[in-house]
Amino acid sequence: MPLPSAKIQVYAYAGVALLFLAVTIGAFTRAYGAGMGCGPDWPTCNGEIVPLTANTATLLEYFHRVAAGLGFVLITYTAYLSLKASGDRGVKLWATATIIALVTQIILGAVVVWYHLNPPLSALHTTLAIVTVALATGMAVKLSHTRVRG
Repeated sequence: MPLPSAKIQVYAYAGVALLFLAVTIGAFTRAYGAGMGCGPDWPTCNGEIVPLTANTATLLEYFHRVAAGLGFVLITYTAYLSLKASGDRGVKLWATATIIALVTQIILGAVVVWYHLNPPLSALHTTLAIVTVALATGMAVKLSHTRVRG
């Protein structure tokens, strides 16, 4: 079934927005000192899938994870559709690079939690987050300039 390129573009830009939101919430989480708001657990938050708390630190960290998770789903789906539907080598390169960076970023985020916000790991996590948003943006822009068909 062909997927209109406009639909893929919407997914791509929505995914970029979610990743940007995750980075922004992550910055607030770090500034607030809430990086361990979910404790040393990952992917759960204090042992729960959805924490039932009014604790600001926990909520900041939890919503950082939610935004990142939703961004992951949308960007991964966009990349999958792009790889499947596009014959354009550039689109495939952007999609592949974005997925590699995104998966690496998620693994690194877990490692940062497991190592209790180790400063070099935290700095790498922030740097890779910026690179991941840039790659996802590049993929979205490339999709905007490419006719994608099924």
